[in-house]
Amino acid sequence: MAKQTPKGNKNKQKQAKISNKPLEVKQQKAKLTKETKPYASKLIFRTVQDPPNNLWRNVFIGLSAVALVTTIFLSLGSGINGDDYFQNIYADKVLSFYQSMGKDTSTFEVPRGIIKIYGGLFEIATATTNATLGYDAQDEAYHNVRHIWNALFGFTAMLFTGLMAQYIGGWRAGVIALIFIFLTPRFLGHSLMNPKDIPFATGYVMALYFMLIFIRQLPKPTWKTILGLSLGIAVAFGVRAGGILLVAYLGLFVGIAYLLQQGIPALWKKSRLTLQTIGISLIPVVAGLGLGLLAWPYGLIDPFKHVPEALKGFTQFSVGIRILFQGEMIFGNEAPPSYLPTWLLNTLPLYIFAGVLIAIIFGKKLLQRYTPFFLFMLLFAFFFPVLFVIAQGSTLYDGWRHLLFTYPPLVAFTALAWDTAIAQFEAKKAILIALIIAMGAMLIEPLSFIVRNPSYPYVYFNPIAGGIRGAYGEFETDYWGVSVKQGLDWMEQQGIISENMTDTITVISNFSDALDKYAKKKYKGKVKTGYARFRQRYDLKWDYALFASRFVSGTHLQQGTWPPEDKTIHTIKANGVPLLAILKNDNDLAFRGIEAAKKQDWENAIVLLEQEVAQAPSNEVAWTELARGYLQTNQIAKAKDAAERALAIEPENLQATNLLGLYYLRNNQIAIAQDIFTKSLVFEPRNSLAYYYLAIIDENNNNLAGAISYALKAIDVNKQFREGYQLAAQIYEKMGDNQNAARYRQAFESMKPQ
Repeated sequence: MAKQTPKGNKNKQKQAKISNKPLEVKQQKAKLTKETKPYASKLIFRTVQDPPNNLWRNVFIGLSAVALVTTIFLSLGSGINGDDYFQNIYADKVLSFYQSMGKDTSTFEVPRGIIKIYGGLFEIATATTNATLGYDAQDEAYHNVRHIWNALFGFTAMLFTGLMAQYIGGWRAGVIALIFIFLTPRFLGHSLMNPKDIPFATGYVMALYFMLIFIRQLPKPTWKTILGLSLGIAVAFGVRAGGILLVAYLGLFVGIAYLLQQGIPALWKKSRLTLQTIGISLIPVVAGLGLGLLAWPYGLIDPFKHVPEALKGFTQFSVGIRILFQGEMIFGNEAPPSYLPTWLLNTLPLYIFAGVLIAIIFGKKLLQRYTPFFLFMLLFAFFFPVLFVIAQGSTLYDGWRHLLFTYPPLVAFTALAWDTAIAQFEAKKAILIALIIAMGAMLIEPLSFIVRNPSYPYVYFNPIAGGIRGAYGEFETDYWGVSVKQGLDWMEQQGIISENMTDTITVISNFSDALDKYAKKKYKGKVKTGYARFRQRYDLKWDYALFASRFVSGTHLQQGTWPPEDKTIHTIKANGVPLLAILKNDNDLAFRGIEAAKKQDWENAIVLLEQEVAQAPSNEVAWTELARGYLQTNQIAKAKDAAERALAIEPENLQATNLLGLYYLRNNQIAIAQDIFTKSLVFEPRNSLAYYYLAIIDENNNNLAGAISYALKAIDVNKQFREGYQLAAQIYEKMGDNQNAARYRQAFESMKPQ
C-alpha cells in the first residue's frame, strides 16, 4: 500500500505510484488528501497498473487507427438503410430550422413518421457538411457523407469501449475490448449506416466512461472529467430523449458510491460534503442536457412539454410492422419476452459468451483484481435497459438494434474477464497458449464474415444459430435493404444500366427510396423507379425488380422457392444466403392478367395468366390469381389445383389459402374447409376472411355463439370489412338480439361497397 501523501504537497498528490511490475493490482486507499480520505474508507478503487511505455498502450493506439480507417472505408460501400427516407428529410428541415432562427418549423411535420421526437445532432452535422459541399439527397455523395459521419460516431463508440476497459483493467484489457467490439459484425455493420442507434450508443458509452472517472475523483473531479461527462450526456440526449437515462444513472451511481463510502448518517452529519457532491454532480447534468437540447428543435421550443412527450413516445412506441421471428411472421408489438434474448443469443460473437462464463468461473479473482463497483456499473448499464424493455412489453423489431447502446459496457466487462483469465494463467504457459488459441478461433469466425460481407456485416449470425444459413427463414437478415446498392452495382457491371443509356427502363423494389436515390439522378431519368411489395409485384408494369427478403415469410424462404427461379437473373448473397433478388420481366402477361382480374374480365385474365404460368411456373402470384379466376368461373377442380400450386411455392400465401378453403366449402367438404381456415389463423391471426367463413360454418351448424364470436373477430381485425358487419347483423337477428342486429346493419349500410 502506498504511503499517505503529505498535506499540501499537490504535485505528489496528483502522481500515482507506478509499479515496475506490469499488470499489478493496486489498492489505492491512502494516497488521498485529508479532505478526500473519507471517500476511500469503504469503497476501494483498484487499478491494474501498467509499466511506463507499455507495449499494450502502443498496440491500442495502432489498432484504434486501423479501426478508424477501416470503418470509414467500409461505410462507403454500405447502402442506404430503410429509415433514411425520414432521416434525409429531417436533416434538411433541421438545418432549415436553425438557418431561419426557428422560423421554419416544417421539421415538426415530416410525413409518415414521428421523427420530430428525435434529437437532431447527427442530422445537423451531416446536413451542414452536405450543404457546404453542395450535395443533395439525390447525389450518392450525399449519402457517403452521412455514412462517413456514421463511421466516425461508430468508431468513437468503439474507442471509448476500449478506454472504459482500460481505465478499469489496464491497456491489455483495453486492447481486448477494442478488438471485441470492432469484430462484432452487428455493431460494426450498424456503424456504417445507422444514424439513430449508433450515435446514441456513442453518447452512452462516452458518458459511462467519464462517470467512472467522475466517481473516483469525487468530491473534486477535474474540469476535463466534467467536460467529458457533459459531452457524453449531450451527444446521447442530442440524438434521443432517452439520453436523460444517463442523468438517472449518474444520480444512482454517485448516490450508491457516496453511501458505500460515507454511510447513511453522512447524509446529514456531513451535510457540507453531501451538498458538495450533489452540486458538482449537477454541473454535467445541466451542461449535458442543455447542450443536447440545443441540437433538438422540437425539444428546444418547449422542453418541459416535449421532453416528456418524447419519452412517452419512445416507451409506448407502436408500429404495425411484421417481423420474422423463429420462422413465424409476427407484429412487432406482439413480440414475446423471449424476442430480445433470442436475438442476442443468436447474434453475439462467441467470445462474449465465453467472457461471461469466465467471469462466473473467476468471479472471485475478478472482484479482487478490479473495483467491484465499476463492474457493477458495467453490468447495470447493460442489463437494466434490456430488462426494462422486456418488462415493459415494448415494441421490438429489427433484432436488438434499438439496444445497441447497451453492448459496449457488456464488451468492456467480458474483456476484463478474459484479461483476468490471461493474468491467472501467465505462469502456466500451456494453459495460456490454449486460452489464446481459443480466443483467436472465436475472433476469426466473425472476422471471416466481415471480410466476406464488407458491405453488410450487420446480417451476421453466430454458430449457435448455425450461422446465417441456419438463421435463414428463421430471422430477418437484410431488414434494412442496404443490399439494393450492390444490386444496382451489379446491373451496371452487366451493362443493363449505365450513365450513358438511351433507352428508359422501369426498376421497382420493396426498398424503393434507396433505389430512387441511387438511380434517378445518376442515370439522368432513364431509370424509372417504383415501389411494390414482393407479393404485389405484378400490380405494376416493370422491366427489372430488386427485392430484399424482408417481409417474405419464413416458410417461403425455407422452402427454397425464393427467389423465384424463372425470373431471377442474379442474387446478392451473404455467405451463400440470398439477401436480394434481381428479377427480369420479359413480358407483361402477369400484369395484364391481374389488371383484367381487377376489372372482373375473367375470360381474358385466365388466358393471360395461363400463358404466364406456362412460361414461369414459379410465379405464385399468377397461380393465386388463376385460382381466383377459376373459382369465379366455376372451374372448381382447376381452382383447387392452381391454389395448391401457389401454396407449394409459398406455403403461407394467405390469398391462396383462403381460396383453397373456399373451394372445399363450395365442394361441401366442411370439415376440411374449417381446418384450413383455422390453420391459416396460426400464421395470419388477422385473416378476416378466415373468421368470416368460420362464422358462416358455425352459423350453418346452429352454433350461434361461436358464429357471432368469429364474425365480431372478423370486424375487429378489419374495421372496413363491410360483409362482416352484414353477417354479424344476420347472426344477431337469429339470436333475437334486435338491438345489436340493428346497430351492425346500420354500420353495414353506411359503408360503401369495396
